[in-house]
Amino acid sequence: MTNRLLERQVSLVEYMTSGAAIFGDSRGLSLAPAIEGIDRRLLQLEAHFSYAKRRDKIMTVFPMTFRLLGRSEAEIVRDFVECCPPASINRLENARQFHRFLSSRWTREPPNPPYAPDVAACELACAEVDADFEDRDWQLARNEPDQRNSGIRRCRAVVLLRCVYDIRPIFETGLEHAVPTKRETRLVVALPPDANGPLVSEVMPAVFDLLAALDDWANTPEPDVDPDFAKLLAELTARGMVEARR
Repeated sequence: MTNRLLERQVSLVEYMTSGAAIFGDSRGLSLAPAIEGIDRRLLQLEAHFSYAKRRDKIMTVFPMTFRLLGRSEAEIVRDFVECCPPASINRLENARQFHRFLSSRWTREPPNPPYAPDVAACELACAEVDADFEDRDWQLARNEPDQRNSGIRRCRAVVLLRCVYDIRPIFETGLEHAVPTKRETRLVVALPPDANGPLVSEVMPAVFDLLAALDDWANTPEPDVDPDFAKLLAELTARGMVEARR
């Protein structure tokens, strides 16, 4: 009995996450023996509603990316559904899954526009930085034993991006008014203290490399020994990029 119930559940999940059920063209598709007898119309209705919820979760993370997909959106979404059945109900997990799918697709065919990959990466970074507590994988680090390390480290709520295009204008003025220029751009997505949302900042290569190296606590010189570094540290801390502890 248990095996038969499990087989029915697996068959239901496979059917209702299939493109045929979701997009309503499953009339020629036979049901698995385990779910024979269930009203096909009800299954398709449930499949479509489940897909709509998943799509909404993904679109809240990638609003500008979806607009950039343009006419190819329907084909891309259909291919995503066929290739990547949902593995979680978590919003960020579904967004990461869609981003991996897009990144893989863009290695086989050039993205249009060419700066779409940078926009998608930045939108995902903003969502991860601004995620709810339970969504943040890196928040697990907050549960580590408090050994009272002194020094500085990169804030956990920070994502570093190396972009081929300068896409900051898109996030500052919107798609209608921005034309990204092609140049290597180092972006830091952070959540400054008391900010209403993530801040996307361009930094110099030396600062980017410094932040990339600060995965763990590092000692810092005394302020009177290196006042310029102390000033930089204060600015990075104010922008939510670095945390310091003495």
